[in-house]
Amino acid sequence: MLAKSMPNIEFDTHRVGSRKDVLHFVEETLTDKVYEGLVKNTERWIEELNGIYYMLTGEDIVAGIGINYPPLNDPDFKNLGGNVFLYRGTDLRSKGLWVSEETTTFDLKLKKEVPCTQWTHYNIGARATLTINKNFKDVPIETFLPENFEPKSKAVKTDKRPICTFNLETKLGEITVYAKGADVSTYKLYHPPSYRLTNLSQVIKTTSEKEMNMTLELAAQGVKVPTVVGYYAGPMEEFLFLQEVKGKRIPEFLDSHRSTIIEQDAQMLAALCMLGYRKCGFVDFDDKVFDGKDLYLIDVDELRDVYWPAQFDFRQMLLNPADTGDLDEFRTSQRKLFTLTLRDTIYNYKGTLTPTLEDKALYINSFFQRVGWKKPTKAEIKEITTFPKNYETWERSLSMMCDSD
Repeated sequence: MLAKSMPNIEFDTHRVGSRKDVLHFVEETLTDKVYEGLVKNTERWIEELNGIYYMLTGEDIVAGIGINYPPLNDPDFKNLGGNVFLYRGTDLRSKGLWVSEETTTFDLKLKKEVPCTQWTHYNIGARATLTINKNFKDVPIETFLPENFEPKSKAVKTDKRPICTFNLETKLGEITVYAKGADVSTYKLYHPPSYRLTNLSQVIKTTSEKEMNMTLELAAQGVKVPTVVGYYAGPMEEFLFLQEVKGKRIPEFLDSHRSTIIEQDAQMLAALCMLGYRKCGFVDFDDKVFDGKDLYLIDVDELRDVYWPAQFDFRQMLLNPADTGDLDEFRTSQRKLFTLTLRDTIYNYKGTLTPTLEDKALYINSFFQRVGWKKPTKAEIKEITTFPKNYETWERSLSMMCDSD
């Protein structure tokens, strides 16, 4: 049985400069006319940038007057035109958008109003957070900045998000690290309203921190996952750093280690259920590797809520300790849901991992044992492994519902 102890991982957190700000995002994703627009229509464009920044971060752009002063003598302090300036230099406190306004102030010595320049500083995403596993504290933190690791990295082909690998020198020797960018989906308006300056409607992303936490959750349930090296979280881009797992794809081991893989795969599926997750494409083998001893889940970005679309009032069933009716009803539904997940997996594996009845029985027994249920009876195994003609899995049904109007 898999262990259920939480991995003893501690992290150090550092504040660093972010490589990209919201202007980079707009320029790369929406329009390259943003800088010109800022000069011509400063107030409206700042409002637009604030809305986009909120979609990306859940926060507003903060504007400060009289707190910081612009680095006027720094060559990186650029005039975009008119009274609009942009600084992307090394001084973190000064990074961002600057807008000047000629006004007056009262001079206490002269006892009268005198001309002055008022500067408004807009923080458009100047800082990022770098969180590193303390086991890698010997590695300079600059190593994990995108501008440093990307030039020496190798891109991994992906159609969803940026993923690259690079070698890392540690006190225990050289390792390969996967840097996995956030999974970001942007949605755009076909006919944006007149008050909008771009057509961005919505941004949905799985943050690197969320993916890291799911990885650690799985590890706590005994699922073999890659070692978390750390994560970089900037307002516009994020990366999760994972140590490469030295293994091969499952099909290469089916002739020699089928039983071991069946047992561990079933335990992995059970652990996902126990955490409230289902994994899209769990049976595809794409996100699993085997090292000759252990089966690893190397990617968690496709984890979804196993209880969706069912609606359970968890609060209500736990409120009254003397009344367990709702809780008992939930446990019954939960067992049916877990069994359905198991049944669908067995069905999808019929031509690959579990082609024989003996293989299927081993898978079911391993799943039941990991969940903590009694050993399945012959009748239960027969029910789970008997499928009507044109059987349709739950995942396929969900996909068809999502695709329909």
